Amino acid sequence: MALQPAAPAALETASTPGETASTPVRAAVVVAPYGDGGAYAREFTARGWPCVAIELAPDVLPPELAGSTVSGEYHHRIVHTGSLSETVKSLAPYRVGAVVAGSSLGVDLADQLAERLRSTGNDPSSSLLRHDIGLQAETLAIAGVAAPRGIRTASLAAALDWAAFHDLPEYLVAAADTTIEAPVRRCLSGYDLAVAWREMLQATQQQGMGPHLVLQEYLPGTVYHLDTVTGRGPHGAVEHRVTRIWAETRTPAGLHDRSDLVDPRGLVPRLLTLYMLRVLDILGVTTGVLRSRLVVVDGQEPVLARAEPGPPMDAADLVLRELTGSNLVKDAVQAALPGSSRLPTRPLPRQHVARVSLIAPQDGALDEGLLRTITALPTVRQTVGDLRPGARVRRTVGRTDSPGELILAADSRRDVDTDHRAIRAAERRGLYRGAGA
Repeated sequence: MALQPAAPAALETASTPGETASTPVRAAVVVAPYGDGGAYAREFTARGWPCVAIELAPDVLPPELAGSTVSGEYHHRIVHTGSLSETVKSLAPYRVGAVVAGSSLGVDLADQLAERLRSTGNDPSSSLLRHDIGLQAETLAIAGVAAPRGIRTASLAAALDWAAFHDLPEYLVAAADTTIEAPVRRCLSGYDLAVAWREMLQATQQQGMGPHLVLQEYLPGTVYHLDTVTGRGPHGAVEHRVTRIWAETRTPAGLHDRSDLVDPRGLVPRLLTLYMLRVLDILGVTTGVLRSRLVVVDGQEPVLARAEPGPPMDAADLVLRELTGSNLVKDAVQAALPGSSRLPTRPLPRQHVARVSLIAPQDGALDEGLLRTITALPTVRQTVGDLRPGARVRRTVGRTDSPGELILAADSRRDVDTDHRAIRAAERRGLYRGAGA
């Protein structure tokens, strides 16, 4: 059963005039806040809302979170061990006014708690639509909205049959659930598909997730990443806002090269926004933030490749908040709080910002001199990853196994482009052939 909280001493006094000491204390609930560095607790507390963290039982956490603890200024922590009723009972000392998922692992439970506690939240029947790319594509196709062709299945035989029937030039194999950390695999043949399928299935099993995978057509277009926030407007109607758009550039080999922040005033951003607003309605999103990947092929209508809930919790996020003027954690908190009548507006870019992935052509080690050269470039604002002299690197086969990332920003795109070329030149000159390589 869930742990039964005792009201903390700091919360025993009434939170508003006229309340007595026995009145349940107003509080916000953050479900599974793993990896956020206490960001949600800080944002709620700054608005006068004490926070309660709902932790997941150790036996249901994926291996990479084994032994993880929740950080942040939470007034109490409750462990959810599977019983929704017990967890709701554990929250009885609090007057819960907001429930948010602190990570993608908490989406389903946050929706269920919000419904039971009559708090702001999404319909639990739509929870899977926000983190299952196979169901997203199926739902959009049924609604007549552009979506990638594909199949969601636990059967390799069914996937091979689908591929043989459609006979497409290239395919993608991915875990259906976006909470699973495994790089998407591109496949050119049935053999490639079978190998990728078995490796992806092994990754899902290691992370304790379900067996469903997705086989989809590969869309060779321009990739855009959109951040959105959804909440209630002044008159109670659901409203969506696109807060950031990134345009992705890839190498001829298909590896991530860089992502550039897009000025929202152009025609393409407006078309992306219109498409995304329809998608959010179809997926049943009524509150919270979503990060989505869209592909535009030869000037056609955008296509949703994947959407996943929650702000990014990577090392680059803090500096990106400052550089872009957009803070998805703050947006999520604002959308969840009762009485919030305005969603954040989309800020205009203050500078040209780019996220540049390092690309190692082979296994090696970082060269001290060349590493110092690229990290000292005038537009570099932050480095991400284990970028230290002599650090071992593996050959880059996807964005998730890149040696690291550099965040570049300047008033002029020309300056960013110049430093981007300098980074690639350093790689050609031996950035990954340092001592110990």
